[in-house]
Amino acid sequence: MKLLRRKTDQFLKKWRENENRMPLIVKGARQIGKTASIMQFANSNYKNVVAINFVLQQKYKAIFDEGYDVDSITRALTFIDPFIKLEQGNTLIFFDEMQDCPACATSLKAFKIDERYDVICSGSLMGINYREIESNSVGYKEDYTMHSMDFEEFLWVKGYTSYFHVKSGISLR
Repeated sequence: MKLLRRKTDQFLKKWRENENRMPLIVKGARQIGKTASIMQFANSNYKNVVAINFVLQQKYKAIFDEGYDVDSITRALTFIDPFIKLEQGNTLIFFDEMQDCPACATSLKAFKIDERYDVICSGSLMGINYREIESNSVGYKEDYTMHSMDFEEFLWVKGYTSYFHVKSGISLR
């Protein structure tokens, strides 16, 4: 399946290239392509991708029960699924629908300090309840808001590679 080119793709690429990258939270409205964009990026840029959807895979909420340190979390992950591969520098852990697991947000500080694995979380703007988060990992995470497809992205789908060509054909009165 060929996915649409999105501006988020460029942001994710720059995020990956940053040597001092922090865990990333991608927020946005429902059904705008957050999961699809992140998974396309992950599969193109990492040897191992651990994708957990807290709505569809409720059992994974328990990975934070023993604490927020990375070793406890990864041990719990591999206990639930022994086929998960975790390789330092080559693994992205993707926590999808993070609004259904507030403990996920608390763990981001530990992942930044540890730096063995890259972490991206996504959630809808409607669903994240910040009162349920024990610690918001301020200074240890990066937030990015993804928007629904804009006009320029629509033009890319239609085959226009540059927005400039369209703008130059429009006369303003």
